Amino acid sequence: MFGSVAVPFGSLPSKKDWQAVFPQVKRATFVDCASSANCNDRSLDLAKTVHSAKIMPFSQKLALINVAVNHAVHYVPDNLNYRKLDHWAKPDETLNAGRGDCEDYAILKMAALSAAGIPLNSMSIVVLQDTRRSLFHAVLAVSTNQGHYILDNLHDSVMKDSELGDYMPLYSMSAERSWIHGIRQSGKTIASLSSAPADFSPGEGIAANSRFEAPAAGL
Repeated sequence: MFGSVAVPFGSLPSKKDWQAVFPQVKRATFVDCASSANCNDRSLDLAKTVHSAKIMPFSQKLALINVAVNHAVHYVPDNLNYRKLDHWAKPDETLNAGRGDCEDYAILKMAALSAAGIPLNSMSIVVLQDTRRSLFHAVLAVSTNQGHYILDNLHDSVMKDSELGDYMPLYSMSAERSWIHGIRQSGKTIASLSSAPADFSPGEGIAANSRFEAPAAGL
């Protein structure tokens, strides 16, 4: 993925956060919304989108969910949204609030795509560095025998990882598995995560009203 080498690794910075949200990713309770009487409008709209996506071809399914989530959630960094450096929100938490940062978009997309028929073990949350902006970010990757498709809150278009050359993956998580990513140098695998600060947080710094603009200090 993104030209990296992925090595199974358990002690990741966000492992506890992921373990807390993954059970709701599997359940995706928002897809049971049938009326606004028991669900908010965002949950109801996404539930309808998921039901429509179930019968669509693979590429259309990804495109529909990517756009739906990007436009249902207002970007707000965790330090403003939750008054803490990093918070991984459950899908219902993001839908109820109507706001979140980059990993919250990715988590919600994974839940929606799983409910629409994409296997959970083919999807992963990827925490990465945008090397052009020197910023940390998170996206959803859907892996197939045709390559890796990237769903990004900064783009309504679903792209292949090969189209995003500025993205350097640090680590990724999928269902019960996790990996640390690195690059090959002189026959050895060098972990990209080793260059990241211990307290980095994906999603910090982007202006809340400029989701499709290049941020000055953070994604």
